[in-house]
Amino acid sequence: MNRIERNHFLKLFYDLGELVKGFIGIVIAMSFLINKIGFMESVIIAAVLIILVILHKFLSWRKNFFIIKENSIYHEQGIINIKKIEIPFERINTVDISQRFLERIFKIATIKIDTGDIKNRGSELKFTLSKERSEELRDILLKKETGSSINQQDKIYTMKPKGLIIYSLISNSIFKGIGMIFIAQQFFDEYLKRFIKINLSQYAKGLQKGSIYHIIYVITAIVLVFVFISFCLSIIYNFLKYYDFKMWVDKKKICINYGAINKKSYSFDKEKVKGIHIKQTILMQCFGFFTMEIENIGYGDEKGEKAILYPMCSSSLKDEIIENLLGEFKYSGSINKPRKNACFRFFYKKFILWAIIAAICFFIKSEFVLFTLIILLFLFVIGYLEFKNTAFGMDRNLVYMGYHGFNKTKSILKMTAVQSVTVSCSYFQHRRGFCDYSIILYSSSAGKILKVQNLKDDIIGEVFR
Repeated sequence: MNRIERNHFLKLFYDLGELVKGFIGIVIAMSFLINKIGFMESVIIAAVLIILVILHKFLSWRKNFFIIKENSIYHEQGIINIKKIEIPFERINTVDISQRFLERIFKIATIKIDTGDIKNRGSELKFTLSKERSEELRDILLKKETGSSINQQDKIYTMKPKGLIIYSLISNSIFKGIGMIFIAQQFFDEYLKRFIKINLSQYAKGLQKGSIYHIIYVITAIVLVFVFISFCLSIIYNFLKYYDFKMWVDKKKICINYGAINKKSYSFDKEKVKGIHIKQTILMQCFGFFTMEIENIGYGDEKGEKAILYPMCSSSLKDEIIENLLGEFKYSGSINKPRKNACFRFFYKKFILWAIIAAICFFIKSEFVLFTLIILLFLFVIGYLEFKNTAFGMDRNLVYMGYHGFNKTKSILKMTAVQSVTVSCSYFQHRRGFCDYSIILYSSSAGKILKVQNLKDDIIGEVFR
């Protein structure tokens, strides 16, 4: 307590990339100076600049420190422009501990601290410390007993390999596999093409000489191979990301650990959870699986990060998690669905889009209009799913929302998380007694809005009377 602590000394090496950029600029400047003032003078100037850059990095590390007090954490950083902040423990919302591969080798970790201040994007405080000190600091900030671990009586929710395989097959992570294939293709074109000679034009000419059935067979085989490789890459990605996934409750804290190469460890007060989002891809809707995420300021606001509570679960497991961990989110109020006479409003814009596409295809080549029927079917399915999944309800404590088509989302939010409720309608909606409801949340993502459409216009009045 009350002692000055700094980032681990190895944090200086994390800034190596910035140092290299600075050195490159110095080398470029030196090449111009040689012709102007001579070689030796340019070397001396470059050496002085390099020393200044290194000195600046060292002073930045030295002047970046924090002090743990009895009920708060004090942080100060900056050489010329000094920034000071003191945060009471009760304001801390989330504490995250992560370890990249190199950090695990040197037994250090990055700890990120968020208070839920929506004016700050990302983590407000971030330090690189030893793994042991990071865990001690987390326990102090969250007012836990230092050195606490998973108790035998705690209910631990894990993800088995079978579950990760199923999740990889029916979640949108398949698109990550497709992205990896394109990255590999770019790598091949840039670096391996000169060593591995493949004449694609020769194969294309051979394909054109075959019958129509042969062409369909080859194209189908290529697509199947492409999808299979995407599935394999998706499985590898999810195994590395969610390896050894564990989620449990430690007194009033929810703890989540996962990761193979980059290990993640999250801890947050469950009373500060603002809401839950239950999501389903189109395949999850078919097979009855769910992904559970939470609305908690400070968790899921880093780039590429999701506020995962549980990657994939069945309906019974979903209900069990809500019952045992987040019982306050059991919504028992009325749920309003769109009326049947509102069904057309989920389709008409999509039909207009199809008509425009069909007209363009007709003027380009009339035969292409037949292919637009596939687009029409796709748009019809989206409209039907949006109509089916839309739902809205409110009581004194919770807001219930259902929205989206292919990627269905059901959100249950605390009323205290709602910044404002907006009701809007067009002239034609008003005549039919319909309107759209928009919920603006208190969130680290400024202006986060959830919206449901084409519901009756008297839902809110029933709650606030």
